[in-house]
Amino acid sequence: MMNRRTLLTAAALASAAGLKAAHADGAPIDKSAVGYQDVPSNGQVCAACIYFEFYPANGPTPASRCKMVAGPIAPSGWCQIWQPKAK
Repeated sequence: MMNRRTLLTAAALASAAGLKAAHADGAPIDKSAVGYQDVPSNGQVCAACIYFEFYPANGPTPASRCKMVAGPIAPSGWCQIWQPKAK
């Protein structure tokens, strides 16, 4: 029998897998669908995620984006599909 924690973890993983599958066609996922926020969560930040891309902008300010999520992404942000970069 599954306890509540196991059930919630399984549901979250299934949801994340579904979002990744939805992205398979190349269309970015809306921020609201992944619970994106401009602040960290439990020490997890976009800059440390495998989907985060940081690149110099054409102007004086560097830019960043996510391979999965639509729109500008803050390096200090976080969302539900966050995955750590390999060390």
